[in-house]
Amino acid sequence: IACKGLPPAKRLAKLFVKRIYRLHGVPRRIISDRGVQFTAKFWREFLKSIGSSQGLSSAFHPACNGAAERANAMTEQYIRCYVNYQQENWAELLPFAEVAYNNAVHSSTGLTPFQINTSIDFLPMPELPKEPPTSMSLTEWMESLKKG
Repeated sequence: IACKGLPPAKRLAKLFVKRIYRLHGVPRRIISDRGVQFTAKFWREFLKSIGSSQGLSSAFHPACNGAAERANAMTEQYIRCYVNYQQENWAELLPFAEVAYNNAVHSSTGLTPFQINTSIDFLPMPELPKEPPTSMSLTEWMESLKKG
């Protein structure tokens, strides 16, 4: 979830409900780093109230949260490939980086995260048609998405 800065615990709880819970339900366990928003009393009480437990990675040892670190590394690599020269459009690329990650087969499961989560194959957007559609604004919009 793209945020401007690190959200405080109450904002994090709202983001969780709006962006995670509505799509995935309540997780049994949430593993995070030791950021102040994750160690705040409010966040701990929020997790307890929804029936989730909390796991905190070891301080100064990001390998404890290996899955998240690998996902972050893949996202950074994707964005580096497509970001513009001024590096100002990275936030617009996040949804496409997420799709790329969620549709890559993971060696540990032999499936994509999308398949694991939904039990179906992801249907990507089609390539741009050879003939321009009647709406040039749509074509221009699709081209701008591809360029980043």
